[in-house]
Amino acid sequence: MIFGNIGSIISDHYSSLGQETGLKTPYDLVFLALVFALLPVVVGFSLANYVVLWSGFIAASAPVLSVLTGFSINTIILLMRYDEDGSHPYEERTVRKTKEFTLYSILAGVVLIICLVFGFILSRIDGAVGSEIAFVVSGIVYTLMAHYFLTLLVITHRLWSLIHGDVL
Repeated sequence: MIFGNIGSIISDHYSSLGQETGLKTPYDLVFLALVFALLPVVVGFSLANYVVLWSGFIAASAPVLSVLTGFSINTIILLMRYDEDGSHPYEERTVRKTKEFTLYSILAGVVLIICLVFGFILSRIDGAVGSEIAFVVSGIVYTLMAHYFLTLLVITHRLWSLIHGDVL
């Protein structure tokens, strides 16, 4: 199936995130859900309540998000060149987790860019129904942006571990 590995990318990311933070109990998983799901939703829909998505914002943010997603693609290509022969198990685990986080950020970036395209189209709808749709689309886009930026912070942490752990 063409999209069969999307679920694997998501589950690998969150299982690695749980291992990375040492969070293993059900309460810890709830904490991760609060930080990476509920917090972006609250931020996203709070922003949507005050600032509805408009075409100028989309035109300005789409190139930025495209560059950040391209950065993630470049990172994964560089990590694919890492040779595991004779490396320390910590190094292998660190590189593998960084790959998982980076794959997830590529997925999140692509989904966000697709939502921005649909947001641009829907931002042109006028009227009462259009304002309700604009609020929902704005909330979704802002939520995805908040989640994407949290994911980039996790990747930054992993890259710091690679650099300061002298893994590469």
